[in-house]
Amino acid sequence: MDLSYFITPNPDFGAPEWVFFIAQFVVAIAGAYLTFMHVDTNPVRGPALRRLGYALLILGLLGAIIGALRRSAIEPFTAPYWMTIMTVLSIALIIYAVYYARFVYPGRLAAWEASQRGKGARAAVRSQPTQRAAVRESAVRQEKVPANGAAPRPSSGRRAARREHKRRNK
Repeated sequence: MDLSYFITPNPDFGAPEWVFFIAQFVVAIAGAYLTFMHVDTNPVRGPALRRLGYALLILGLLGAIIGALRRSAIEPFTAPYWMTIMTVLSIALIIYAVYYARFVYPGRLAAWEASQRGKGARAAVRSQPTQRAAVRESAVRQEKVPANGAAPRPSSGRRAARREHKRRNK
């Protein structure tokens, strides 16, 4: 192929140009969806998809603008190298997205999951009663010998307290 093809302006807008133009609009729409409409609650995948959405949106809009300028037959943009540059950038973004999905994302997801082990939605709820139980146990420990000489109350937790309460109220 002759390199003069890339720098010679060609005002014709044929089938390859239409495919490029429509593909850039599809890329821009996909980027807008991932950026603004897709909701992912995963704290690793959500931001990664949002960043991919921004890249797709910018690349798609830039390609659509170049396609529109070529369709309008504005002289510098009728050269084929503009479409070639956008196609190479699109392929580079696809390669990076596949690389990220195969090699970077699994490591980040595993690191996040490792940091979340032992934590849960109920962990915060459980920690508060545990602190209260520790305070109650310390109060029970201080009152080991009741004033009336009765047997000391069990201090092994809520279950034992409920058992003791049932035993006393029969």
